[in-house]
Amino acid sequence: FTAVNNLSLTIFEREFFALLGASGCGKSTLLRMLAGFEEPTAGRILLDGQDLRGIPPYRRPVNMMFQSYALFPHMTVENNIAFG
Repeated sequence: FTAVNNLSLTIFEREFFALLGASGCGKSTLLRMLAGFEEPTAGRILLDGQDLRGIPPYRRPVNMMFQSYALFPHMTVENNIAFG
């Protein structure tokens, strides 16, 4: 099973963007890879020309809003907010 295959996406500064698709087509997987919660099995994730591999989620210039609350019990309130 391949959730995301051969994707190239360019979003310009100040541009509005929506990611739409059927359930199970890879939208959440793509966002989770950008945020650093998942690693691709092949290929690279480039953001503004920077390869994001090896950069931990809390150091990436990406934020993700979860559909349901996802608090990390081992982290402080401040760290939970900073993480998101």
